[in-house]
Amino acid sequence: MSKMKPSLRIAKREIALLFNSRSTFIFAVVLPFVSILFFNTLLSEGVARDLPVAIVDLDRSAVSRNVIAQLDATPEISINFFPLNQQKGEELVRLGKVYGVITIPQNFEADVKSGKQVSILNQYNSNLLLAGGLEYKAFRKVIGTISAGVNIEKQRKQGVSMQQAVVNYQPIVSNNHVLSNPYTNYSYYLNTGFLAMFFQIFVMLTTIYIFGADLKYNKGNKLLSVTNNNLSAIILGKVLPFTVWFLFVGIIMLFSMYVWQDFPFFGNKITVFAALLLLILANQSYALFFIAISNSFREALTIGSGFAAVSLSFSGITFPIFGMPIVLQWLSQIFPFTHFFELLLDQSQRGFPVFYSLNALIILIVLTIVPISLGWFKLKRLFSKGVFNHNI
Repeated sequence: MSKMKPSLRIAKREIALLFNSRSTFIFAVVLPFVSILFFNTLLSEGVARDLPVAIVDLDRSAVSRNVIAQLDATPEISINFFPLNQQKGEELVRLGKVYGVITIPQNFEADVKSGKQVSILNQYNSNLLLAGGLEYKAFRKVIGTISAGVNIEKQRKQGVSMQQAVVNYQPIVSNNHVLSNPYTNYSYYLNTGFLAMFFQIFVMLTTIYIFGADLKYNKGNKLLSVTNNNLSAIILGKVLPFTVWFLFVGIIMLFSMYVWQDFPFFGNKITVFAALLLLILANQSYALFFIAISNSFREALTIGSGFAAVSLSFSGITFPIFGMPIVLQWLSQIFPFTHFFELLLDQSQRGFPVFYSLNALIILIVLTIVPISLGWFKLKRLFSKGVFNHNI
């Protein structure tokens, strides 16, 4: 109980500073809720629709107009431009006015009716992977449907039954079954990743700020005197209010996705809440480690923000982890966000049993203990000194 009294005094001080310190208030209150509102609004549609595409119709026939109508009927793309030639269509792509240009050649109708193989040119912007992929998918689907219709109609004229004509055209049928995110809703995936990533950045920066500010202004040794040289009491007192606060913010974040946005959730909520708490604690542990190895407040903030931000690249959101070089695959394991994001997907979209998420929980526990343990003695010497080596 005697150890708790200094911690409670420090905790009360931190609660007061939360509302009196402009920087702490921005990191811990303003930015988390702004990010929740921003990403839930930005990705509210879930799937990109009506991407502008240009059509160069060099045939101007009934068949070419049918192709254009079917392309425009797809939900992914919208035919907004009709340039006179391919060069002007390519210029529209370079200017960013369209995501692709489709060119229907001359004599298209005549060649189709005479049984010749005809090529329709599709040029799309692959620098924008999402938009380019959707344009290509829509184009391929429509051309495949039209090709099937032409082939089946040709067989029908030769006396082949409809059923047999379909079998002749496609003797092997693919039977695809999506195991998670069946609607290919990008917000289910991107919202989950980006919101959680920014959340951990705010946890990291807030923790560095509340400890770093005291060391910057030579208050470290005063805190030790209050707690009778008990570093654990200082850490408990300073971290506890923000742990509780960020747990509340994290629950609001999850609520915004799985209740407000109605994202699918098939797993165990208790497991996700436990992982959320461990994500907070692990980032706080890393923040204290970065303070311990830094020479200044600015250096600690730089290292912490860089570590938290780069974790996105190692989480599998932007590029599959198993597609990385083996060294980077191992490196990805030191980031708490990697394991939290995988667990969140397993429990929310995939609906895996809790057993499958135990490995992620154990690693998060390890990543909570190891960083602060590595920096403990250096952190204690830093607080005994009372100030960073460089007051920057």
